[in-house]
Order: sequence, then C-alpha cells, then structure tokens
Amino acid sequence: MKAYDIAARFAVALGIVSAPVLFAQDADDALQIYWVDVEGGSATLLVTPGGEAVLMDAGWNREDERDAGRIEAAMADAGVAEIDYFIASHFHGDHVGGTPAIAQRVPIGQFVDHGDSVEAETERGRPAWEAYLSAAQDNRRTVRPGDTLNLTGVEFTFVVANREVIEGGTGTNPHCGGPMAPEDLGENSRSVGYRVAVGEFEFIDLGDVTVDIQQSVACPVNRLGVVDLLQLPHHGQGVAAELLWALEPAVAVSNNGATKGGRADDLAIVHDIPGLEGFWQVHHATAASADLNASAQMTANLTEDNDQGHWIKATVDADGAGYRITNGRNGYSQTYATR
Repeated sequence: MKAYDIAARFAVALGIVSAPVLFAQDADDALQIYWVDVEGGSATLLVTPGGEAVLMDAGWNREDERDAGRIEAAMADAGVAEIDYFIASHFHGDHVGGTPAIAQRVPIGQFVDHGDSVEAETERGRPAWEAYLSAAQDNRRTVRPGDTLNLTGVEFTFVVANREVIEGGTGTNPHCGGPMAPEDLGENSRSVGYRVAVGEFEFIDLGDVTVDIQQSVACPVNRLGVVDLLQLPHHGQGVAAELLWALEPAVAVSNNGATKGGRADDLAIVHDIPGLEGFWQVHHATAASADLNASAQMTANLTEDNDQGHWIKATVDADGAGYRITNGRNGYSQTYATR
C-alpha cells in the first residue's frame, strides 16, 4: 500500500486531516518533518530519506490516546510504521505523558533523554517521569551536546542537554549585551535539543529550553550559526532575542496550542528576526493579536477548529537545496531556497 493511501485511511478513521492526498505524495529521498498537534504539548516527527523515524515528545496522557493517534496519522502519511528513536526533550506531562500510549501502538527502537528527571519527587514531575520509565524501561540512552544519531541521508547532532550546550562558534554575537535571564534549574532548562542537516540545509529543535540556556547558546558567541528552519523553543513562550536574531532562520514554526504558548511579546521577537521569510503555527494563539499570529493560510488549526489535529509539514530536498512547508488543514504550501 502506498504512503498516501495509508495516510488517507488513517485520516478518515481518525477524522483529523481534511485533504491528505494533496500534500502526502513526496519523493522517497526527502527528509520529512511533522509538527504534530498535541494542543499545547509537543511532538515533532522526523522521517529521514532512508525511512528512519525520530520522534521528539509524545504529548499528553489522555484516556482516549488522542495524541498517540495523531502521531500515528503523521507516521502513516510519511509511510513509516515504527519509531527508530524516541527523544524525550524533558520530563513534563505535556511532552512525555503520552509516551506509554505511542509505545503500545508502534515499535520503538531506543529511548533517548537528558538523564533522570530532576522533578521526579514533585507532584507535577512524578507522573511524567513514571510514564516515561514505564515505556523506556532499560532501553534508555542519555546524551550530551555533541553526541549524534547514526541516520541515513542526514547529519543529526545534539546541541543542548541537561543545561549543557555544544562547543564551538566564532565571533561575537552583536545581539548580546542586555540583561541575562535568571538561572532556571528545572526540567525545562534541561531539555534535549538537536540540529539536523541535509547538505547546506539546517533545522533546529531545542525543546522547551529556557531563556537562560538560550542565552548561553547565543552569548557571547553564537554556537549554532545561521539556520534555515527553526522550531520555536518552549511553544513560542519564552524565547531569547539574542538567540533567535543570531540564528536568522528563514522560516520559524511554532508548535503551540490555542491557549498554551504563542505569547504576544515572544511572537514580536519572532517577527523581528532578520530576514524572516515565513512564520507558521500549529495553532492560532488566542493570547496574541492577529498581526502577531501567522496568517490563516499558514496556521494549521484556527481557534474555532482547534480539535481537528492538523499538522504542519516540511519536506526537504534530497540535496538540501530547498524545502517546502505545507499546512495539513488546507494543503497550502510555500517553497523556500536553502541559504
């Protein structure tokens, strides 16, 4: 069965995609990136040109397993049936609460994380930590910045983990010099983040890493250079101008919910990114004005449509020369050239 036939079957069964066949027929040698709607948590699926699947985060723990179903639908659209690597960015319920559900539905090769939860003994942190351990058990790998995943057709490097940041970078970041954020020692600050490269194309996902760690990545030296595609840290709720303006992404994507993430002051920073060509959102953010939100064409779930679970998808050329972003709700897409 072809990938787009599988996608159509899942979409009809789950009722979450309006026009899958319009944008699911992509070349087998492309890198695919899905921002799956888990309504305020996070779930980002990568499918490599070799057909390997990497999922960072799995959304919430829900009796109806909504988020696992939405991840499965994205996997079906991409033509994969198992996850080679599951990455827990950090141990909060909106990120790993749904891990047992997806682990029961599809095979997972290895679980990757920053180390044990530092909030395991708190009322908030214990359920998330236990949910993750119930799925990962002894099949865990703890990573540090500079570690890699061996994947076909892409370079995958971890750049932040457990409050450590990758070495490197040259020159002084001109956007630094302002006040530094207070130190955050919780789970958000320990988020795992990674960089994926195909040819000259680069994508970065930093999980929920906090402003103080973002500033550590960016100041006084930008350790990550300039990228093409950026997933906004922490659902677009707590971003450091010093980092976003130095990264200069051509395209930014916010995996936010209608009422979680997407704060007005943070979205204003996004719109001021030098050379920004496109801004896409998984949800229209009710906390921000219309001019700060992405356009309706580039928003997967509008406020009156916020239970449909539409995704945003990127398809990267095999040589990394360009990429296309597609809105799963309406099939609208734009193509960008790699810088």
